[in-house]
Amino acid sequence: MLEVAAVTAETLVSDAEHEAAALVKDAQEKADAILRASRTESDRVAGALARTKQEQTAELERERVTTLGDLNEKKAAIESQITQLREMESLHRDQLRRALTEQLTRLDSSLPGPPDRDPTQR
Repeated sequence: MLEVAAVTAETLVSDAEHEAAALVKDAQEKADAILRASRTESDRVAGALARTKQEQTAELERERVTTLGDLNEKKAAIESQITQLREMESLHRDQLRRALTEQLTRLDSSLPGPPDRDPTQR
């Protein structure tokens, strides 16, 4: 009976070891599957993030180019206005000079000349 008990014990231990090995193998397979799925998801998310970053960079570049174009147009318009104002200033100065010259000429012509000096007096 001892022999039967020993054989039964060995069989039970052997069966338990096989079952434990199968459980470990199954757990390892599940862990490997989870790891693969995690890596796949990680790669997908990283790809999506990279695409989003590229799209945002492209959009920012488009906005930058548009803004710079707008600023250059405004700058050109302001420079044109400055040129027009300088021309107006120059014309205004010329008009003022002519008007002042005319007034001085009128004043000079309406004033009596210097008294004639007697050539005998010196």
